[in-house]
Amino acid sequence: MSSDSSSSSSDGVLDNMVIAITQEAINYLQEEAQSSTLRTRQPALERNRLGAHERLVQDYFCENPLYDDGQFKRRFRMSRRLFVKISNDLAGEFPFFTQRESASHKVGFSGIQKCTATISQLTYGTASDA
Repeated sequence: MSSDSSSSSSDGVLDNMVIAITQEAINYLQEEAQSSTLRTRQPALERNRLGAHERLVQDYFCENPLYDDGQFKRRFRMSRRLFVKISNDLAGEFPFFTQRESASHKVGFSGIQKCTATISQLTYGTASDA
């Protein structure tokens, strides 16, 4: 009998250890959940995406742009016509290159802005956040 009582005694100790570890894990997860809700985020920057889109169109893509074809070619290292074709093809193939609304109902960057940033990265080897 002493072997049975010893076995059930060690089972009880093991059960108590599992319960204690489980309780510690639950406490830790609850503390993490509370602390993450208490963390404050930086307020979102107002990027004036629509204004930036309008400036980009006025500078390069309207009927009488600020910069002529030569300046455009120097800046983007391709003709305006090729740039627009690439931009349209990307928008048709990949939804990322279209303007969408964010989960917070803010208007995102336009397709032409995304394409401009992408081509600049490829052309000049700049970082995505430059």
